[in-house]
Amino acid sequence: MPEQKPPVDAESEQPHSWALSVEMLRAVLDDNTYDAVGARHGISRTAVERRIKAVAVQVAATAGIAGLNTDGAAFVRRLRAHRDAVLEALKTFEPAQPVAPRCVRILADEDIAIGALRIRGRSHQPLEDLALYYILLATGARPLEIARLEVRDYLHADGSVRRSSQIRTEVAITGRARPLFFRSARLNDALDAYLADRVDRGQALGRDGEYRGLDPASRLFLSPSGLGFAIMPYGVDGQKRFRCRAIQEVYRKLFRYAELKEITALTVRHTVADRLYARGADESQVGLLLGIAERSAVREQFPRRLPSLDALTNDLV
Repeated sequence: MPEQKPPVDAESEQPHSWALSVEMLRAVLDDNTYDAVGARHGISRTAVERRIKAVAVQVAATAGIAGLNTDGAAFVRRLRAHRDAVLEALKTFEPAQPVAPRCVRILADEDIAIGALRIRGRSHQPLEDLALYYILLATGARPLEIARLEVRDYLHADGSVRRSSQIRTEVAITGRARPLFFRSARLNDALDAYLADRVDRGQALGRDGEYRGLDPASRLFLSPSGLGFAIMPYGVDGQKRFRCRAIQEVYRKLFRYAELKEITALTVRHTVADRLYARGADESQVGLLLGIAERSAVREQFPRRLPSLDALTNDLV
């Protein structure tokens, strides 16, 4: 998670794919930036950096490239200085021990429903916490993106729900706008109750008769102080890297309240993808909703669960 030490982004927890990481390394060797490669694959800059360095260190350790050792392989400048030799080594090099994909828990309807009941009973601010819980499960948006959402992303000026909305460019981690749908009755009910409570509390109010009396540019979710969750830049100036420790902590708390073991904000995205596949979505649709540009990256990060042969052949005719 972004707030852990050392800082990493959630996507860096994805199962390692040699082929995809090599593709990213080749792009960086061709003078593409980490940010550009991450945007192309729908993952963070940090995730790209970690993946290509994992490949580069293995190559440097075994390929015998003159002037490039494992320490030097951690620096893009050194890798680019040995570009031709690295590319040549990649043609025949294979990792000694490929890492098997992790088994990621997919939440069932019962898991989600029981988790909501537990959150409602244990939370000190159940209205906001239930809305935060459901928006993650209904949209698969990243926590940082959820922290950036504003009232106008959920409501029209007349107070009706924007059932077909958008994760705006300035909200999306990848810097590319994508669709955002508020078509879950549970999510909308939770959000409506939370926003009504905000009005009663006088938090971030706007004009009467517009946006249900709320300031449309105020954050959709507020921290306990009544302000939006603090989003802080980190890294070298100009890299546009951000993290939101507070909302990550909130989600950890919610999963603890819900007693959902082995579940993180990242693994929830696997549940969303699995449900989309079950409804007939293809990789391009899943990628569009989850903010991943290339189908190959979607297949790698969120593989489709295949039914067993027993299930496929049961009562075939």
